[in-house]
Amino acid sequence: MKFQTIASLAFVGFAAAQNFCSNTKHSGESVTVTSNKVGKIGDIGYELWADSGNNSATFYADGSFSCSFRQAKDYLCRSGLSFDSTQTHQQIGHMYADFKLVKQNIQSVDYSYVGIYGWTRNPLVEFYVVDNWLSQWRPGDWVGNKKHGDFTIDGAKYTVYENTRYGPSIDGDTNFKQYFSIRQQPRDCGTIDITAHFQQWEKLGMTMGKMHEAKVLGEAGSTGGGTSGTADFPYAKVYIKGAQATTTTTKKPEPTTPSTGSCSAKIQAQGYKCCSDKNCTIFYSDNDGNWGVENGQWCGCENSNTCKNVVGYPCCKTNKQVYFTDNDGNWSFENNNWCLIN
Repeated sequence: MKFQTIASLAFVGFAAAQNFCSNTKHSGESVTVTSNKVGKIGDIGYELWADSGNNSATFYADGSFSCSFRQAKDYLCRSGLSFDSTQTHQQIGHMYADFKLVKQNIQSVDYSYVGIYGWTRNPLVEFYVVDNWLSQWRPGDWVGNKKHGDFTIDGAKYTVYENTRYGPSIDGDTNFKQYFSIRQQPRDCGTIDITAHFQQWEKLGMTMGKMHEAKVLGEAGSTGGGTSGTADFPYAKVYIKGAQATTTTTKKPEPTTPSTGSCSAKIQAQGYKCCSDKNCTIFYSDNDGNWGVENGQWCGCENSNTCKNVVGYPCCKTNKQVYFTDNDGNWSFENNNWCLIN
């Protein structure tokens, strides 16, 4: 077995073909809110916030949501992953988001952000990855007091801004930083490599803190009497490929008494234990067997997995809804990660 950085093994060509761009709809349990609220539906965190107007939002257990605003001067709704502000993005893993936007009856929008939104603590940072907007104008230099320039991030051109401001935040009225990546060409559907933006910002000295949230966002504002319309997201998912263990280099431990289990005897003979999860994620396969990771250490994956495992992706345990199919099999989504259906 080759002992190397697991991150180099955890990712494979993921031919998603973005079926969600042409064939998708809301599904699962839903909740409709008509006033400012932070909540959860299943594993999905959501928030509706507006400073005025007659507004609502409907959030679904599959991560999708729909935003409706009337005479709002500043309105935003978002859905995705919530964290406890104890881990950095490097510890959490590589973050992505898939989204599809449908604009309806948009009126009097002076500024808008559609994409990824979130906060970190220590330092306190409000961040945006803007892939679209509901106004007729692309967000410009007014978003930040420091313009870092244009960069190719995740295969597209983005303009990066940094701002320092005082105002409402997740910790009340205080000073905080704002970071923006604004796509030069808007798109209504696609996959955003969130971590790629974090990495670019950090190269520019824009420090990230411990993650509070990363969510798909619809925001609209007006400098006049208020804005109205609907921003529907029939598909919206924020997910992680590669947890904390995939960003570290694991070393072979001292030999121990082989554990009992149905993983490869060759793996156990080297002093490694069988992974406790019978449907563990396979990060590497060699002549010794299938290798997983637990608590930052290599372990042997059970040989009883009945689905066709792809490196870095697990078998689905409960969800059998097929989101798309490729040469590797039928793909679904579970516990904020893609998985293969038996």
